[in-house]
Amino acid sequence: MTALLLVLALVAPTSLDLPPEIVMPATADAPAERVDPPPPPVEELPTVAPGGMSNCAEMSWYRQRAGLPARFDRIGWRESNCRNEEGVHTSCCYGWWQLNVGLHLRDHRLAGRYAACGVSSRFDVDSDTPGDKLRQACAAKALYDTVGMSAWSTS
Repeated sequence: MTALLLVLALVAPTSLDLPPEIVMPATADAPAERVDPPPPPVEELPTVAPGGMSNCAEMSWYRQRAGLPARFDRIGWRESNCRNEEGVHTSCCYGWWQLNVGLHLRDHRLAGRYAACGVSSRFDVDSDTPGDKLRQACAAKALYDTVGMSAWSTS
């Protein structure tokens, strides 16, 4: 044991390296540059469109919030006259962008994405409530990301 202490005494430094003491205040000759700046703040978007908007302006607001391209403003006009309310449907499809929710929920590529949007039936996307409008836009974005424009082709 004493041999071990003797080896440690020979190997260990006898003094600690301390930073030099600063005698006068430091001065800068250039502006400081942050090496690791914080990420920019994430803008919190409101979940409900501002009041007083026309049907088309409101549809466009929800479209933009969902991340759909501007082309969906024209599609929404063609498909629903910019109306997302009970009664705006064809034999299969509902809402601004006439989503065939029943078919989409059976598609393994879309079912999970629709569920993430809160869509489990057509009743989740076809009324005039802000929640249904959010879900309609979210589901349209899921469909667009999965199959592109083919769901809205006219041929």
